[in-house]
Amino acid sequence: MSELGGSGWRDIRLEDVRSWARADWIGSNATRMEPASGVSTDTRSLEPGQIFVALRGDRFDGHAHLAAAFEAGASAAVVERTGDVTQRTYSGPLLVVDSPLAALGRLARQYRRRYDIPVVAVTGSAGKTTAKEMIAAVLGRRYQVLATPSNENNEIGVPRAILGLTPEHGAAVIEMGARRVGDIAYLCSIAQPTIGVLLNIGVAHLEVFESVERVAKAKGELLDFIVDESYVALVNADDCVIAGEAMRTKGRLLGFGWTREGHFSGEGLILDQEGCGHFSLQNTSFHLRIPGRHNAHSALAAIAVADQCGVSAADASAALADFEPVCMRSEILRKAGIRVINDCYNANPDSVRAALDLMAEMSVDGRRIAVLGDMLELGAQEGALHQDVGRYAADRIDLLMGTGPLSAQIVGGAREAGMKAGLAKHFEDRDSLTRQLKSTVRPGDLVLVKASRAMALEHVVEAL
Repeated sequence: MSELGGSGWRDIRLEDVRSWARADWIGSNATRMEPASGVSTDTRSLEPGQIFVALRGDRFDGHAHLAAAFEAGASAAVVERTGDVTQRTYSGPLLVVDSPLAALGRLARQYRRRYDIPVVAVTGSAGKTTAKEMIAAVLGRRYQVLATPSNENNEIGVPRAILGLTPEHGAAVIEMGARRVGDIAYLCSIAQPTIGVLLNIGVAHLEVFESVERVAKAKGELLDFIVDESYVALVNADDCVIAGEAMRTKGRLLGFGWTREGHFSGEGLILDQEGCGHFSLQNTSFHLRIPGRHNAHSALAAIAVADQCGVSAADASAALADFEPVCMRSEILRKAGIRVINDCYNANPDSVRAALDLMAEMSVDGRRIAVLGDMLELGAQEGALHQDVGRYAADRIDLLMGTGPLSAQIVGGAREAGMKAGLAKHFEDRDSLTRQLKSTVRPGDLVLVKASRAMALEHVVEAL
C-alpha cells in the first residue's frame, strides 16, 4: 500500500483504470494518460472527470445514458461488449468489458489496495445496518469514517462504497449481505477487511439457502478472509451456530456477548421503561438510546471494534449514548399519546421475535398491539415459520393484526396458542388494517409495526 491512510485518485490515469477493469480501449489514444478522478454509476450525480460505469439491471440500463454521462463531463465510460454500443461515436473513450458489474468490482478491488486503514466488514442474518451504523459512530470518535450508505450491501453497493474512499478517511465500515453462497466471499475479495464482525446466524433467505446450516456457511465466508494474526474476527459468542463456523478463521478470534466465554462480555444488562439497554463492560458503563436486547448485542460488537481500533471504552460509551435508531429500525415514535415501534424496514422470524420480546419488556399503560405483515423469502418452510411466530406472539401481546397472505398463518398460530379470535385478526389488505387500527388504538397503547420490506408497512405508521 502506498502510504498510511490512502492516496485516493492521485496519480491514477485512464490507462490505469483500463488495466484494472481488464478492458479494451475504444477512442483516441491521446487521452489514455489523462487523470481519472473517481467512478460513478449514475449520471444524475456524476461529477466532471469521473468514469461512468454503465450497469444493466432488470429495470435500468446505463448504456441508455452514455451521451448524458459524457455531457456531464465523464472522462470515460465502462461499457458492455455489445455491437449497438461500441459501434456508436461518443465524445470520450469507451472501456469495453464483458460485464460492467464485474469490472466495477475489479476497479474497487484495486482501488482498495491504495489504503492502509482499518476496514470493518459486518454481516449476519439480522441487524446488519444498525450494527454498521453503531460501529461507524464509535469509530467516528477517532477517525473520519466511510460507511456503506443505508443497506447498500450487495455487489453494486459495496464496490461503490469502496470507490468513495478519500485520503481523509481513516477507517471504513462495510455492510455485507448475501443472497447466495459465494456472495460474502466476493464482497470480501473487494473490501479486503482487516476486521470481520459476524453478528448472528438465523432463519433468513431460506428460499435461496434452504437451511440455517447453509446460511451459516455463506455468512461464514467472511471468516475465510481473516487470514492471519494481523486480522481479527469478532463473533457473537452467544450464537451456537456461529461457534460451528468460527474456526474457519486463521486470524485472531474474539467473542462478544453476555456469556463469560467472550473476550468482550457485557454485564448487568437491564432495560429501562423505553426498552433501552444499560450495561457495563471493562469497568465502563454504557447507556443506549436504542431499544431492545438485540440492539444491546450490536452495541457489544461496536465496542469490540472500537477496542481493536484504538478507540477508548469511554469514547465508545459517549458515542453509543448519542446513537439513535436508524429510520424504520427499532424507531420509537410518539403519536397522540400512542407509542409506535416503527420496525418495518424488514423482517425475518428471528428479528420479529426480538421485536416481540422488546414489546413484552417495555413499560406500557395500555395494550401491546402487534401489526405484523408477511416475512418473505423463507422458501418451503414459510407457512410453519409464520405459524411459529404467531405462537410466540400469543402470550406477549394483547392484540394481533396481520396483513398479507402469509400473515394469516401468524394469526392462525396465535389462535392455536390461545389468543381469542377477536384479538388475533387478519386483514386482506393494508388499507383495511389501517382503518381498523386507527379506530382501535387509544392513548397509552404500544404498537409494533413489522414486516418484510415489500409489504411497505410504513404507510400504516404514517396513517396513525
